[in-house]
Amino acid sequence: MNNTQYLVLSYFTVIVICILLALVTYALLRRSFADLSKTISGGKLSIVYRRLFFPGLVLASMAGFLSVTFQSCSKHTYAEIIADRSYLVAKNQEQLKSSMSYICIALLIWGLLVMIGLVASGRKTR
Repeated sequence: MNNTQYLVLSYFTVIVICILLALVTYALLRRSFADLSKTISGGKLSIVYRRLFFPGLVLASMAGFLSVTFQSCSKHTYAEIIADRSYLVAKNQEQLKSSMSYICIALLIWGLLVMIGLVASGRKTR
């Protein structure tokens, strides 16, 4: 397999892995997130939270994946990029790392949104 084929294959393999990371994260946290969001008063907000949780994780994963560019200070052209397989492997690893980081950031944001909803619902009931 030459480096061009490797680039195409690894690119699509990594994007599938990133989507799977988001799906596994969603599967592991879905019930906990749904239970937390149900405690928020005002049923519409909790429904919105539950419906947007899955796309929020997948979009965060894709944003992390797409945030990595193959161009760098030393590699400007396509020919320079595909010339070094170790560079391609490093970029694939960077894509995975970035995707996981974006998923973590998305989870922090979702946690803050739920916390704000819980605090706001607590004030309404008093």
